[in-house]
Amino acid sequence: MRKIIILIISLTLLVSGSHAQKTISGKSGLIKNLNIKPKYKRGLPPNLYVNLSFEDDNSNGILEPDENAILRLSITNEGKGPAQGLLVNVKQDLPVLEGSRWLNTYDAPLTIDDGRKVPYIYPGQTVDLDINIGASFGIKTAEHKLEITITEYYGYDMDPAYLILNTMEYLEPKLVFSGLEVVDVGTGTGAIIEDGQIQAGEQVQVKLVVQNIGQNISKNTKYKIVSNNNNIYVTGNKGVLGDISVGEVKEFWITVSPNKRVDVTKPLPVYLSLSNMYGIGEIKSKALPLALNQKPAQTEIVKVEADIESLTQQVARFEYSSNKITANLDNIIDIRLISPSKTIRDNSVAIIMGIEKYKNFTSAPYAANDAKIMEDYFKNILGVEKVFLFTNSEVSGFFFDDKFNPDYGELQKAILKGKTELFVFYSGHGMPSKDGSKVYLFPSDGRLEAVSRQGYDLNTFYQNLASLNAKSTTIFIDACFSGVSRASESRNMKNLVSMKGVAIKPRVNQPWETDANFTVFSSSSFEETSLGFDPSETGLFTYYLCAGLQGNADTNGDKKITSGELKEYVIKNVSETSVKILGKQTPIFNGNESIILGEY
Repeated sequence: MRKIIILIISLTLLVSGSHAQKTISGKSGLIKNLNIKPKYKRGLPPNLYVNLSFEDDNSNGILEPDENAILRLSITNEGKGPAQGLLVNVKQDLPVLEGSRWLNTYDAPLTIDDGRKVPYIYPGQTVDLDINIGASFGIKTAEHKLEITITEYYGYDMDPAYLILNTMEYLEPKLVFSGLEVVDVGTGTGAIIEDGQIQAGEQVQVKLVVQNIGQNISKNTKYKIVSNNNNIYVTGNKGVLGDISVGEVKEFWITVSPNKRVDVTKPLPVYLSLSNMYGIGEIKSKALPLALNQKPAQTEIVKVEADIESLTQQVARFEYSSNKITANLDNIIDIRLISPSKTIRDNSVAIIMGIEKYKNFTSAPYAANDAKIMEDYFKNILGVEKVFLFTNSEVSGFFFDDKFNPDYGELQKAILKGKTELFVFYSGHGMPSKDGSKVYLFPSDGRLEAVSRQGYDLNTFYQNLASLNAKSTTIFIDACFSGVSRASESRNMKNLVSMKGVAIKPRVNQPWETDANFTVFSSSSFEETSLGFDPSETGLFTYYLCAGLQGNADTNGDKKITSGELKEYVIKNVSETSVKILGKQTPIFNGNESIILGEY
């Protein structure tokens, strides 16, 4: 599915007097540069709105060498008078703040279309403008801040918007020879021994294996096999392998036939060359390990991951100086309207925690709302028999250990081993350790300097829940562990802890690997921020969790919501909506996808 980053600017032009605002439908058309100088006339004021979208060639939100993108502006006039003499400009490479330093990236400019002129946009009319943005092959890895301005002849200008765009420099492919296999084909002048070796006088097929272990695709890759010895006959010695992506393995076959005049004491002089479009990362005359009467070594394949994945949290996004911004999200679902399902779980327990107000640092917006809403969903959708809700100061001190310790905690008293279905929901702050090796759930009265003592290690949390030996355990966590507060369109993110340069990569127990009925839904990866969602006044993850449980996740229409269906729905919608709000958020799921959560 193609990823499109879309936001909308709602910018009301301030004029004397007041006029009602209403939605007016009109024609839309793609506007090109027009060399016309019309005669403008002052009249009633326009009221302009613009819908911005950005899409690059490969739809990953990052501009790479020789890649092009389109910035589309869909401008609508909802005023009573025409907008006249519009000039649309995109100015590139404003200074970018990195830490305490302002950086300029003029050394590797983008190519951007010149300013566009629109003579008129009449009331009720919409025009579309495409601005082409391109990256040269020599583009550097940098963050570019592009300023988008729309001016009007009579001064009804729009507030500027900004496109924050990351570019990635050309990372080199690296082609390597991984190994070969000899297959006796049973023809030739000598006695054929089907032993996976080459004998003088045999004709054998040789499977060659190559791999790209570099950090970029090897485009239009070709191979060539040569031998400088007339006593060796090679066929199938030229061919095209096409594009080889990062970590990808390619195989091809050649036929080798050495006659009986070949020197049996030396390796066969057969050489491999690999070439590609840019002449980077190639192989030049690699001697193949082909020797008579010897089996070749086993093929070696290397696991390679592309560094571009490190930029997935920095996909293109829009920023505005106006405070009248909406994520352009249609069909907002009222998650507070719940129709009870048919599901009844006679022996089931749920414990819900929502911590919005923290005593010693910034709040986690909407976390208490998350908890209260989920109480209704556990009761009415999942049919849980006993539901316990705790919010804000109720989750303090040794709360986590008092509730979840498998030896003396309160929860173990409510669990019948092998019979009780257990559900747990947590919304609030998560905290990393200073070195990023551990992450913690955090009580409302916790102090950052005592995170290792007052926080509840996620490892301990999972381990203790697994030790309860419930029939099934399903956990929902709407919290991030990056050390950044929950943010939304109306709320700025704040750093809760100083983590600059520290990778958050905890070693977390994985009870779902040994217990098929242990399932975890997490709102984001460890280094991402879990966002709030202003329209529903909940976490973004909680919103789509509830929307899915209402029935929207029932993709096959069987009136059942499985954990797998809910997983697909939540991951897709949270990932797509997050880039429209503030940044990338990707939920994580681990566990059994076949569990039926609700029936209708």
